[in-house]
Amino acid sequence: MLNLSKKIIIPVIIIIVSLIIGGLTFGSSAEDETEFTRNKLVIGYFPNLTHAPAMIGLEQNFYEEILEGIEVETQTFPDGSLFMDALTTGAVDIGFVGPGPALNRYVEGAKIVNIAGASNAGNVMVAAPGVDINSPEDLADKVVATPALGCTHDLQLRKLIDQTELTTTRRGGSIDHRTQAPANVAGLFRRGQMDAAIVSEPWASRIEKEGEGQVVKEWNEIPWEGKLPATITVTTEEIYNKEKEVIDKFISAHQKSVDFLNENPDKSAEIIQQHIKGITQKELALPVIKSSLERTVFTTDLDKTSVWEMAEVSKDYGFVSSANLEGFFQLNSLE
Repeated sequence: MLNLSKKIIIPVIIIIVSLIIGGLTFGSSAEDETEFTRNKLVIGYFPNLTHAPAMIGLEQNFYEEILEGIEVETQTFPDGSLFMDALTTGAVDIGFVGPGPALNRYVEGAKIVNIAGASNAGNVMVAAPGVDINSPEDLADKVVATPALGCTHDLQLRKLIDQTELTTTRRGGSIDHRTQAPANVAGLFRRGQMDAAIVSEPWASRIEKEGEGQVVKEWNEIPWEGKLPATITVTTEEIYNKEKEVIDKFISAHQKSVDFLNENPDKSAEIIQQHIKGITQKELALPVIKSSLERTVFTTDLDKTSVWEMAEVSKDYGFVSSANLEGFFQLNSLE
């Protein structure tokens, strides 16, 4: 009888232990499904004029005010590639970047989404003094620069050239297309080593104000006529899917920043001047900033058609393998 009792008791103990462990497991699963509570949000941006909504939001405390209870931290970047590295590795949670770097990473498989616009336009074509460029055909036999191959400026130039029968020297044509940092354009104009360039603000206004060149194609005269975003707002798929309330609050603060920029241009120029100086230790002249803001449209809206078209141009010229942006646009928080 004693042996029989032991044989009965041992299975019962095993069953009880199994139930206890099972209960703990179920408890852990339920806990895992609980919404993540964020206590810090890292925002990434550039000290560029097209990223002005970020600067206004920080300086006016719109983010901290609306994202109540969440500590706001920032990181600044010199270019879109480094920003995208930080976003995709979790070093930043959300932020602002040009559409080109974001699209390139997305079609490569990065789990990112576009949740709002930030700024449109801001790019113009400048020419050296005495160089007449009245139409795309006038680019024949000219030396023309963009900041990099495959960047927004480059794609705008290529779409402009596509309106003609011209092409670049790389393709056997007469337009000598080179890459050059915008900061170097004025000096190259002065030395007669460059005829024209597509640059972002504030470089165009600086060249213009300092008499080093002239604007020959305004922001609404080059491809996509000012509808193409200069800067968009992005985050990861994971944050977008799991933290809708945080995203909604961030977009509310972003909208408030954009409204402030549009309603207070002079005050905004002063805020931007001091903010950029605090990061770069260089002070832009207020007339340059004000002129730059006049060439930039600040908006949370986004023209998806122009972005799709830009992706197609990028694919046609071999900069990306695909122009499929299905799932990239997640603009529900704007509605």
